Amino acid sequence: MKKISLLLFLIITVFSFSEIVREKDILIKNINQGINFTNVTPYPSYFGNYFEVDDYTIHYNSKPFWIMYGKYTTDWGDFERNLYLSDSLPYVVGLTGGFENKGVKIIFGVYDLNFELSNEEWLIQKTPGIDGNSDRRGLDGYKGYAEPYKTYIIHRIEFDSLQFLRVSFSEVNLVGGKITDLVDVNPFGILHNTYGEGYSNTILGADFSLIPIKKLQIYGQFAMDDFVVPDTEAGATNYKPTSLAYALGGRYVYRLDDYYLAPKFEYYKVYTWMYNRWQKLLKFTAEYDGVEIPVGFDYGNDMEGFLFGFDLLFDWNLKVKFLSEFYKKGAIDLNTSYSDERKQDYENWAGPYPPVSDFIKLSLHFEINY
Repeated sequence: MKKISLLLFLIITVFSFSEIVREKDILIKNINQGINFTNVTPYPSYFGNYFEVDDYTIHYNSKPFWIMYGKYTTDWGDFERNLYLSDSLPYVVGLTGGFENKGVKIIFGVYDLNFELSNEEWLIQKTPGIDGNSDRRGLDGYKGYAEPYKTYIIHRIEFDSLQFLRVSFSEVNLVGGKITDLVDVNPFGILHNTYGEGYSNTILGADFSLIPIKKLQIYGQFAMDDFVVPDTEAGATNYKPTSLAYALGGRYVYRLDDYYLAPKFEYYKVYTWMYNRWQKLLKFTAEYDGVEIPVGFDYGNDMEGFLFGFDLLFDWNLKVKFLSEFYKKGAIDLNTSYSDERKQDYENWAGPYPPVSDFIKLSLHFEINY
């Protein structure tokens, strides 16, 4: 009986004191102290030897390795609207894990994305010649990649040996129309070994965070879907246009009495054809309750503008966020066909593509944890 009681005590202790960071609160509080915490969530707040289960996730942590599986929200970046994987999605289902040692972190994620395809979209998916570079383009009939799978795979290496500077490089491989295999999900693989013509769409990502003095953070993020030089790549303007996104931001974190106040300013630029593709299973979107949502920047492509706001983090578990956003929105969106003739207009690849409209949003969020 004593052995059973001791075992139960140890299990309760592990479950009570293990913790996964799911919000950006720790990142903000560390900026006040001049320290860079990773901008990926979820992530362990500390390393130990434990196994944890809750209603939606399973988490194993044994330094220097950790892994988490289940249904949860994920976010990769310092920004309110991150560019290649953001919390624009209500949740993901899949794996997040990593390895860290002496100023280097390797982090990976494998997520199953929701989708719905119309009969016409299935027909496009099945057509091997829709992508001129597909390895199935010479096949007759409907023999393209059209199995009902859409998997988002990301792996990244992060350097943070200097407390005031964090730099990371990420590689995204969206695999659609086929079930993923070990080559696709290899967290230590690189694009040359994992990209598949006809069933892959990729993004190269990079970001940095600089804390030159305590309380002040300057941060940036870059994402490249495709890059083309029209004058040297014959026919490229009718294939995949240059598609980039980048953002730059800054915030200052005050500690006042029993709360943190963190005002911030962020600038965003998302090219006209970013995130798009002929096949819906290779478009950087996911669907929830019939609504198609970008995996990266919340509002999709063909936009430029800025965000100003602040976060209030109270010691007594109240959080307040205010955001004011002002963007120029071009005429192209993620419902625009990737075969649209406007894609050849390389002078407007950077966008916003005319006619341009104003997009303004004000929001106020409250959250109480208890």
